[in-house]
Amino acid sequence: MTEVISDTQVVLVERDVEKKTAILSLNRPEKINAFNNALLEGLMSALSELADDDEISVVILRGSGKNFSAGYDVVSGYGSKTAYEDWRNLQEKIDLWERVYRFPKPLIAAIEGHCLGGATMLVSCSDLVIASETANIGWPSIPLGGGLLSPVSLWHIGMRKAKELSFIAGNSMSGIEAAELGWANKAVPEGTTLESAKTMAGRVAKTPLDLLYLKKQALNKVYDRQGFVESLRAGAEWDAISHTADSIGEVKALMKDKGLKGAIKHFSQS
Repeated sequence: MTEVISDTQVVLVERDVEKKTAILSLNRPEKINAFNNALLEGLMSALSELADDDEISVVILRGSGKNFSAGYDVVSGYGSKTAYEDWRNLQEKIDLWERVYRFPKPLIAAIEGHCLGGATMLVSCSDLVIASETANIGWPSIPLGGGLLSPVSLWHIGMRKAKELSFIAGNSMSGIEAAELGWANKAVPEGTTLESAKTMAGRVAKTPLDLLYLKKQALNKVYDRQGFVESLRAGAEWDAISHTADSIGEVKALMKDKGLKGAIKHFSQS
């Protein structure tokens, strides 16, 4: 039996005790489930509750509506604060993604539609990923930062592809390509990611919860020693430094002159 245990408008949580599975939905479909403070706080609160819920072994993370998430709600503040303040702000955001990575139970991300910018960080810190074949997994459309997303993604897709995605503004990969590269476990037909994630969650949940915890810890410890979390946290340093680059002022001037859509078109043209 499915029970809705949380409805904070921007985050929904459903528990299915019989299947030992919970579904956590980012719920701002009118904003493509973009991250604002309320959504991020709701996400962390829900994960904290589910971490202590011994009746739940696996959590599925999805976006309400037709998309997973557009990432951070707005891109603002470049040049409006010191590099130190910028770094502190970015570190606080990365603290949240490290909490996702440290979540003690298997976390399955089900990706439909757009998964953009900061949302790729959330998925990169999840354990398993089911992506729609037509999913659009995208990097920032305008070069206003440097080194926040790609250093984490390269752990899943390799250095060559990570550089390609990082160097070309507005670059992206489909769900099919994401699965081929290893960013996703599998790509499935559009509209079927949730059901596919439920099937995978059901299989995972057959393993006793204490063993799932130990298995995840064993694998994460290897990643820790190899430097995954260090890469995650170093991204804030590189992004804070890049925000002080002279070119940031030039990009902002271009945005003011041509507008957001015009600036995106400028960087997307061959």
